[in-house]
Amino acid sequence: GKTLALALLFIGGGARAQEAPLLHALFQDHVVLQRERPIPVWGTADAGATVSVTLARETVTTQAGTDGRWRATLRPAAAGGPYELVARAGQAIHVVRDVMIGDVWLCSGQSNMELPVWRALDASSEIASASHPRIRLFTVPQVAAVVPQATFPSATAWKVASPETVRDFSAACFYFARELQ
Repeated sequence: GKTLALALLFIGGGARAQEAPLLHALFQDHVVLQRERPIPVWGTADAGATVSVTLARETVTTQAGTDGRWRATLRPAAAGGPYELVARAGQAIHVVRDVMIGDVWLCSGQSNMELPVWRALDASSEIASASHPRIRLFTVPQVAAVVPQATFPSATAWKVASPETVRDFSAACFYFARELQ
């Protein structure tokens, strides 16, 4: 059967600053990329450097601008994985593992969207049975800014839904993803 990974991007709290080498901080282990749409990938490298990006046997190349920023677009792909996403620029290499291609949903709101699974009804049972390796959550740190930001203000990570991680997932996001799956 078809593999359908679900990713949930949640606007929430954060902790410490993080710099991603070569690839933007969004591209980390366990990332989910949107299926059946062109796949944009971006980051920073030395000014003028040639950057190659490989995912699932497709490689594209681009060049970093004078500010070091680069962007490449991979062809649309069907749901599937896991894959490795590899970016190279000169001697620099950045490998992202356990990449899935599936559906990416943005969950945003106020306190009702922030309510974690551990505070939901029947939380202990929900947490204990939360083995869903194709559901992943990425929490975007909350920060006020009057201009668009180039990266996240604090540490971020993709989390795979499991009894060890789902406790702090947004309950609304998690139950939505589970129903879609």
